Amino acid sequence: MKALYQKIRSLNGRNYGLYKSLADKPWDFGDFVLDFIHIQGDPFAPPSRVVVKANLSVLGYAPEWGVDFERRLALSDFLFRRLSRLVQERYPEKNAAVVFDMAGPEMLVRNSLWVDNGELRACLQVRLPGEGRKIQAEDAAEILTMVLPDLVSAGLCHSGDDDSALQEHYRVLAERKAILAELDARGLAAFVPDGAVLPRASGLSEMPLEGAVPFTAPEEMAVTLSVSGREIRGMGIPRGITVITGGAFHGKSTLLQALTRAVYPHVPGDGREGVVVDESALRVGVEDGRSVRGTDLSTFVRDLPGGVSTKSFVTLSASGSTSEAANLLEAMEAGSRVFLIDEDSSAVNFLIRDVRVRKLLGDDREPLIPLTDRIRELAAAGYSFILVAGACGDYLDIADNIIIMANYKAECAKPSPSDAAASRAVANLAPFALPEPRAFAAYMQPLQKSVRPVSAVERQVKVKLAGDTLLQIGFLVSDTSRLNTLVDRQQRFGAGFVLLNLLQNAASNTDGESDVSISDTIRNLYEKIRNVGFRNLPQGMSREMSLPRIVDIACVAFRLRESR
Repeated sequence: MKALYQKIRSLNGRNYGLYKSLADKPWDFGDFVLDFIHIQGDPFAPPSRVVVKANLSVLGYAPEWGVDFERRLALSDFLFRRLSRLVQERYPEKNAAVVFDMAGPEMLVRNSLWVDNGELRACLQVRLPGEGRKIQAEDAAEILTMVLPDLVSAGLCHSGDDDSALQEHYRVLAERKAILAELDARGLAAFVPDGAVLPRASGLSEMPLEGAVPFTAPEEMAVTLSVSGREIRGMGIPRGITVITGGAFHGKSTLLQALTRAVYPHVPGDGREGVVVDESALRVGVEDGRSVRGTDLSTFVRDLPGGVSTKSFVTLSASGSTSEAANLLEAMEAGSRVFLIDEDSSAVNFLIRDVRVRKLLGDDREPLIPLTDRIRELAAAGYSFILVAGACGDYLDIADNIIIMANYKAECAKPSPSDAAASRAVANLAPFALPEPRAFAAYMQPLQKSVRPVSAVERQVKVKLAGDTLLQIGFLVSDTSRLNTLVDRQQRFGAGFVLLNLLQNAASNTDGESDVSISDTIRNLYEKIRNVGFRNLPQGMSREMSLPRIVDIACVAFRLRESR
């Protein structure tokens, strides 16, 4: 610390660009090391970025917190939130001297703070002060040698007062892991515990709604799981086809949304921390105008008028039903086994086909094959569906389970197949066959020419977001607005940087094999990041990122197109 203080004081009043000399070496503070990974070019540029590195033992944590993934995630997420609250309390102003990331209720692998191999790394933003183009050494020395060490001490060092809260963080993750194993053993797609609080405070908030009706499992679907030495009762949703129905505003979509977000663990107190769903689950819906490149849609879309084949379908602006078919089939290709569907965000002609319309037009003049015609076949192949259907009554005839939501309370109804189900049988419908996984090298090769800096002044390819959802990688764009399991900007950046790395290093990431699938290529890098954080990526600390799932990254890749 003394050496850094002296270095900063020697720069007083000199050209602002000399701040960059602080990045020449790491600075030892005794309890931690400070590294500058980016230094702003002037006082009005985006803040500088620094990484604090410290051994867990020096911070006062037992070695066990650096061992298995659940403990490392629990400690990382807990300290991330503690440091985030501390920075927000001390520096609430818009252009604060020190900035640290914020997040929602999901526990994720984040580059802002991660623990691996017994070391903690925290990435903060610091605004280096200047007057005009001159360095203000006194203010800079205070920020870097007084404020930062104080934040590290208060935000990251072990505190006995927080032991119970940290253990609760770990308990949630340990129980989730055990429940996931129980789901697999019992043939369940999802579990919602009694007492869960599913409604949110508002459509713009992730906070639980005060006074909300706690969830209670209906007897017909109640299961009791023995987890971590205690028994947890709740609703087990079996694999197969489950329909959630009920009147408007009675909690159908609230239940589906809780299941959608349950692909990630949630912090204690969120109300949904005990809700668990198959980790491959994906919300599928309509996506008018999305690009599709080479996806085999023939399972749901026959050849189009004029003899246009749908075996390798290409469009820059898909229709509603075509986009939903592509979303479902691409998710299958990416490894998803459970699909969450809400009729309110779906194309009606993808979900159902009215019997009278079918009788009037016949099948020869309709290229679309609705999900009702395929869903039992898909269920037999091992795929599960959880659908919200308040108006599409056809699904009541073919469901394995029916959940009725009434005043946010779950009830059960017994499916009763009717003659209408038999009348939907389609003659000469080709059997379902999952399309062959596409090779990453072949799929990405046409895009690689667009992976380049977008201007002459940029030295490297940038990952950017236009708005909150349009991801840009060089001259490539991917519209992620309908990917519901990307929960924030940080995950979108995470997906972008993973794909940038894969695009730039295709040969090494596929071990030189040309036939490695898209999902397997993503999985190879994903597992490395999940273990050690984002430090394996060349630009892994260049901005705040969190790690999405393999299926989410694949879905971003499927939407990539050239921006011009």
